[in-house]
Amino acid sequence: MFVRPRSRNSRLLHTARRKGEAGRRGDRSQAALAVVGIGTAGARRMLMFLQRMSELSELGRIQSAVFYDCNQTTVDYMRNFLDRLPGRSKNGAGVQILFPNYIPMTDGFMRDPKLHEEYVGPLERDMDTIVSQIIVQSERCGRSPETIVEFMGFAGHSVLGARFHRKLRAAFPSAVILPIMMLPKDHVSEEWTRRYIWERYEDLLAGSECLLTAQSASHFGEDDARLATGLAGVEVADFDEEGATDSPLAAACHRLRGACGGWLGMATVKRNMPVMKKFEWLRLPPWWRQYAAVGPQEGLSVAVSHAIWSTFDPPSQMAEGLNDPHHVPQIVVVSLPVHPDALEPLATGAAEVLEQTNLFGEFPNMDIAFNAARFHEGASGDPFMHVTRIYPVQGELAPVMEILHPGRSLEDQAASFAHETGFGTYYHLEAALDDVPVLASQDPDEEWKQHVRYI
Repeated sequence: MFVRPRSRNSRLLHTARRKGEAGRRGDRSQAALAVVGIGTAGARRMLMFLQRMSELSELGRIQSAVFYDCNQTTVDYMRNFLDRLPGRSKNGAGVQILFPNYIPMTDGFMRDPKLHEEYVGPLERDMDTIVSQIIVQSERCGRSPETIVEFMGFAGHSVLGARFHRKLRAAFPSAVILPIMMLPKDHVSEEWTRRYIWERYEDLLAGSECLLTAQSASHFGEDDARLATGLAGVEVADFDEEGATDSPLAAACHRLRGACGGWLGMATVKRNMPVMKKFEWLRLPPWWRQYAAVGPQEGLSVAVSHAIWSTFDPPSQMAEGLNDPHHVPQIVVVSLPVHPDALEPLATGAAEVLEQTNLFGEFPNMDIAFNAARFHEGASGDPFMHVTRIYPVQGELAPVMEILHPGRSLEDQAASFAHETGFGTYYHLEAALDDVPVLASQDPDEEWKQHVRYI
């Protein structure tokens, strides 16, 4: 279900018919994705994404899933959990699950991104083996992955993940690769980022458009669920009217790339739906799916409109300090636990309410897609609507400047880094530090302190 202004001048809206009525433009069940989780945090985020896709019975879209964490405890946990993961792909073909074969340290690299350097030879060969397995699986599926989602971070596996990114870029040059960067919050990761990781990312991730999220100190499980729900909602949406790609994530990235300065932001909102429930039996796994029967149409349309507007509130942002210009293209996906037959009238009513609130007047390049999706939300089973907004980020990045230059004021940061962009474009760590004075040690006996890094 797709809603967009028919004319950018008149801002009239139209709602596309359901693809079941208008005819499908292609077999969207074909596998078009590959996902990679780097380190323990990245593997945890990818596992949540697999769960969301399983709840939608859309695991068939994923060719390969790589849990790249050189930690035996994490590998064992992921294997045991995946054995119990419900759901499978629609076409009967399973997702290829890959783990590192070479684990030099059973407990990982302990957040030290340089600890892998003495094992770099065997690690590189192991990564080459994993990439070759992804290539074989893509040939078995009859197509190369159109989108590769990489869950990355700023810890012990960060540089290894960037090296793996380079190998995937060389193996699949036409694929849309979306690194999802989890900006650090803890002191140790920030120090490593400032002194070592960012410079390596500048080189290894040059030219990439990265989706920025924040690392929550206490509610990382909730943040992982928000991210996974948003990505899954976009992947089952439909933004490509011409049918040029089978991956809506790829279509969304193509649309936002022109206005992106190297960064993408995401905002998510979850709202309770006070509606009645009913069940519908399905022939496909998970064998039954619970839908919510739509209640009063006007009230639900207004609730959807309010939820979309709420994505502009600061608490909905996955990363703080990302600016949000009005003129750039933006992608909004509304996932509703309603029956597909009720989706089109609901989308039409919501479009009328949004037109009355002048949403498209303030954001003329916004596209909104509606889909029927019910995600598992704990033991209560209450129906929730989920709204996800993805937008390009331009200008300075406050959270990045706070990490790299914690002693500078906000005014100095805005004046010095007004054209902060993605990796490998305008900003480089060495150039930024040229104007920072280095204080010489007054006591020769304390010269060693200049080279100490507290980990």
